[in-house]
Amino acid sequence: METWWGSLGNSLQIFWGIAIATSAVMVVQLLLVFLGFDSDSDVDMDADADATDGGHILSVRTITAFFAGFGWSGVACLDAGFSLLTTLLISVVVGSVFMFGVFALMRFLYGLRYSGTLDYRNAIGQVGSVYLPIPGEMSGPGKVEVLVQGRLRVVDAFNNSADSIPNRSRVKVIDVMDQNTLVVEPLSTDRGSTTKEA
Repeated sequence: METWWGSLGNSLQIFWGIAIATSAVMVVQLLLVFLGFDSDSDVDMDADADATDGGHILSVRTITAFFAGFGWSGVACLDAGFSLLTTLLISVVVGSVFMFGVFALMRFLYGLRYSGTLDYRNAIGQVGSVYLPIPGEMSGPGKVEVLVQGRLRVVDAFNNSADSIPNRSRVKVIDVMDQNTLVVEPLSTDRGSTTKEA
């Protein structure tokens, strides 16, 4: 083992080191998932899908995936005789593909986890805050931030009152239009602050 390692150049040793270390971390992460532990709390899959959500693309899993792809592709390129510059460029591209692939996979899996359990009918009666203005008379959707089954969500919402409801107004959820859209009305204390639709 020492003979093999010593026969490698400095660049190849670095790529091998990155590849082996990150692969070991990925195996540990996989074992934790199988054992029921979710160590990637950086990825908040409860964020609204339009807010990109998930804006948290930089997480433990995605960074690990990047360096795993970076390391193994670097080893392969150097073994194939590519120059160090070409190897670095290819490794960054491959690592980025790994990172975005893991990010997309985790979003999909978390979406499956919550889509079957989150019922927006449980939000009826809850008081929330307008996130994006909601036109009046059910003429178009806005967005509200409301607690659903203990989770703060940003959800599409229609307004059944005549007036539009401006941003940051307090509203009450009174119904659901479909499994992802709420119907709200302004609280009585906020009615005076709503503006008439043009």
